[in-house]
Amino acid sequence: MKNIKLMIISIVPMLILITALSGCIAPNAIQTKHWDHINTEGTGVRLWGFLVLGENFHNWDGYFVYDTERHDDWENYNYRVEADNYDSLNFFSVDIYELDRHTEYHYRAVGEKRDQGSTIRVGLDRTFIPGGPRVIIKTISDIGIDSAVLEGELTHMGGATTCEVFFRYGTDPDNLNMETPHETMNSTGDFNYEITGLTSCQTYHYRAVALNDADTWDSIFIFQVTPGMPIVETYLPNGVTANSATYRGELFSLGGPDECDVWFEYGDDNPNNLDEITDSINLTVPGAFDIEVEGLNSDTTYWVRAVSDNGICSSKGEIKEFKTLSGNIRDKEQIVKQELESTSTVIEDKQVNPSKAVKSLSNHVTEWIKALDEPESESEYFISQYPMLKRMLEIPFIKFLL
Repeated sequence: MKNIKLMIISIVPMLILITALSGCIAPNAIQTKHWDHINTEGTGVRLWGFLVLGENFHNWDGYFVYDTERHDDWENYNYRVEADNYDSLNFFSVDIYELDRHTEYHYRAVGEKRDQGSTIRVGLDRTFIPGGPRVIIKTISDIGIDSAVLEGELTHMGGATTCEVFFRYGTDPDNLNMETPHETMNSTGDFNYEITGLTSCQTYHYRAVALNDADTWDSIFIFQVTPGMPIVETYLPNGVTANSATYRGELFSLGGPDECDVWFEYGDDNPNNLDEITDSINLTVPGAFDIEVEGLNSDTTYWVRAVSDNGICSSKGEIKEFKTLSGNIRDKEQIVKQELESTSTVIEDKQVNPSKAVKSLSNHVTEWIKALDEPESESEYFISQYPMLKRMLEIPFIKFLL
């Protein structure tokens, strides 16, 4: 599977390069994208288009056509406007004013490549209603055993004096067959609604909706929630030796009850057979937790994941893979690699803020020094093998922390 991913990653840039060098222009070189409001009255919009990567605007002109009806031939659209904004990511746009709030308009992005006999590429037809509202879904604020507080935000009124907002939800993301009562809003802002009587451990999907006198707008994204379900994540172990490791996880939500048990399941057979478990820890608040495990086999690949159970529902984190050390000099090299991986994982997952990240790094540097300080010749060897570690040790602030 990894080889397939690497092959795809290698082929895509190659195809782009071949296309660029061969002079071929992809049929979808120009794409019609989304639209935005640009005034509170709901009479102005910004239309967006995109020029595929491998091309650039040094030899392309972008513009848009629009009309009150759809045309198969882009030249039959009644209005044509040149793009007035190009960015470094190959998006281009134009602002259009004095539109009718209640009218549905059709639009297409168009591109003309000047150095190839004025080659034209046209995006698909899309629509907009200038006076329509805009709403987004937000992260849920509270999850109970059989309830959940859904959150949304009305971001644009579409020029209307009032808008109605509500949520659609259901157990099938393709059929949100239930909805909350409608709330009338006189201005943009946050709104929420607590839905009750839900089935514990059942996953529900939901989205926010807004409507006014011109149009109805569903939030682009659909979120999901599972009442009563605790939320747990697995992190890479640290402190790995030939026969032990410290398993690490974090409980993000109790799922409704006042307490939740957490533990780890692990094994050295395969990731689908985690046949060993640790003792459990009882948590009354969300937070990080770890358990040191001894009696592991040396030079062996293990798989581990965190598990949580609040007495109503249980959940499991992602499976992480690690390898115990073999007991020779190269073990210290593996310690450095694993500590680097576990530290970067925490930072990439944004589970710590920058200041905590610095503190975490400094703590890991301390562990590295302890692992590498005997004998001195070995310490110098490993530091020379890891330029990043060497650079970190030269930072005055890190030296101060150590």
